[in-house]
Amino acid sequence: MKAKPTIRKRYNELLALIEKYNYHYYTLDAPLVDDASYDELMRELVSMENGNPELKNHDSPTSRVGDVVSSSFAEVHHDPPMLSLGNVFSDAELSEFDARIRKILEIEESIVYSVELKFDGLAVELLYEDGRLIRGSTRGNGEIGEDVTANLSTLRAIPERLGGDAVPESLTVRGEVYMTHHEFERINRRREEGGEQLFANPRNAAAGSLRQLNPRVTAERELSIALYGIGKISGGPALPDQQTMFQFFKKTGLPCPENADIGGLVKIREFYDYWVRNRHSLGYDIDGVVVKVNDFKMREKIGSTSKAPRWAVAWKFPAREAITVLNSVDYQVGRTGVITPVGNLDPINIGGVLVKRATLHNFDEIARLDLRIGDTVKVIRAGDVIPKVLAVLAESRTGAERPIETPEKCPSCGSALNREEIYVRCVNDDCEAKLQERLRFFVSRDGLDIEFFGPELVQRLYDAGSVRSVADILRLRAAELLAVERMGEKLAEKILASIEKRKMIPLSFFLRALGIRNVGEHVAKVLARSVGSLERLFDISADELMAIDEIGTGVAESVMEFFRSQENRKLIEEMLAAGLVVTGELVETRVIEGVAGKSFVFTGTLEGMSRTEAEALVERLGGRAAGSVSKKTDYVVAGGEAGSKLDKARQLGVRVLTEDEFQKLIGGEQ
Repeated sequence: MKAKPTIRKRYNELLALIEKYNYHYYTLDAPLVDDASYDELMRELVSMENGNPELKNHDSPTSRVGDVVSSSFAEVHHDPPMLSLGNVFSDAELSEFDARIRKILEIEESIVYSVELKFDGLAVELLYEDGRLIRGSTRGNGEIGEDVTANLSTLRAIPERLGGDAVPESLTVRGEVYMTHHEFERINRRREEGGEQLFANPRNAAAGSLRQLNPRVTAERELSIALYGIGKISGGPALPDQQTMFQFFKKTGLPCPENADIGGLVKIREFYDYWVRNRHSLGYDIDGVVVKVNDFKMREKIGSTSKAPRWAVAWKFPAREAITVLNSVDYQVGRTGVITPVGNLDPINIGGVLVKRATLHNFDEIARLDLRIGDTVKVIRAGDVIPKVLAVLAESRTGAERPIETPEKCPSCGSALNREEIYVRCVNDDCEAKLQERLRFFVSRDGLDIEFFGPELVQRLYDAGSVRSVADILRLRAAELLAVERMGEKLAEKILASIEKRKMIPLSFFLRALGIRNVGEHVAKVLARSVGSLERLFDISADELMAIDEIGTGVAESVMEFFRSQENRKLIEEMLAAGLVVTGELVETRVIEGVAGKSFVFTGTLEGMSRTEAEALVERLGGRAAGSVSKKTDYVVAGGEAGSKLDKARQLGVRVLTEDEFQKLIGGEQ
């Protein structure tokens, strides 16, 4: 039977759309739509092909894995091919999957499945010969991938040599490279400082990092990996099932998923229900769980299609997105004067959170989306970050929608605004909104990291007239704090003690806390290590600044402008008069046994230093500071009022240190 012209037209539209989205997702690492929207299109395509078999093209996306391979890398042929996974989206569809498996195996009894988290990252393959890492590659189109050995070798979790007694002659293992939220935010802050385009999400940041032509760029980014399967193995131990395989991985030093289980459908459902509620606690993105027949001989009998194994399926989580209406737009003024448009929405529940506002990023993004007030929009919460408007449903327009105007004056002080590339900026140094944002930043963890000093307290002290500059924070008195509503003596004492502890800081911390435009954590470290002292910055020339590696024109101009300002000089003098001591930067890295190569997580309040200082100290001594606890964490250092990270460390059996034990471990180095 021949398909109707309207069906064929829609089929061709779907093919063109999916091809376009595949190219941007797999090849450019720059997705145009969210996963849920893509999944909807693929399901529609599958449904059309099932109902109209004569429509199906020989190269339909439903029969292919991934996308084209970049010519920038050498080709790697996968044997056997690296397949993708079929998806289910409901409990009923999981039951249908189970019924198909039992029908193929001709059994009525329950099947034992393995289940693990579905990482939102980039699929890779590692080849080991006689226990030595020979090659690493991306999945590519499933049959041919890209040789990214040099880049994968920079991942600390990947062993160059396998450990254990039973090392195979040849072994290919497969898994997912991903990026934590903490690292994603750090990289995007650094890219923003350098005027580079931001990554859309951690998955694309991981893919973009792994497919760098210069491995040094990859090495500067903290990528993680979880291995969950074997391509081929020869001359090694017998591995009858998934759980035995994971045990083998652990013995050889290969990183495997932290959270996995086995059991029947009841166990699988419990695992899914737990992680759909608790995925926010992981510190990285997952978009579902992967259910596999546990027994490898059963898998051989069940077999695969050209695209996916029949013995495994991805049970996808509900999307963290919703459809609502953009009612109006507010304009927020940041500490550097950048005006950020924020959308006010019809309240909508997304993933259990009532969302009323969403960032619109900048005015170029508004133009790209063709966004208007009154539009029906798709809003997403990804990785528990600020909700954002993802797309406009233009087909829902009534004609009553209004354009979003770019403001000509600062919404706070009324000054004229400057247009700078994709940003609109208030350049009035006396703008109250900018000042308040600078104060909030100064006390935050990204600034001076003053414990117990949150944005609400900043606002109350500002309203009371007690704090009008960052110097005022350093010279706060107990009476001024106690005048704040609901402020007790003990809390006031803690705040004052925390301020005192922060009065001796390295130059890089000070530069970061000042909130200089284009100067974030990384640039502050580069500057501090190069110039050596605060005094030198007052008379350094633009040529001297730009002679420093990684310092470009934009950063040099910002630093020059800040330190040549008489008002800023006066402010720094007031801070120094209030007892602030800015020390020189420790340039040499001193490796200490017991710290070098170890992963540390800090939680709670430390007495001798801030958590930021402790993390910097660990890195100077050859260790690594992480933002979340996992089985790969070597130490959790717990200060006062430690929270969920301490609980997770105990659950995982990670060694917990007190602050005194940490000081002994590092030999008293500070």
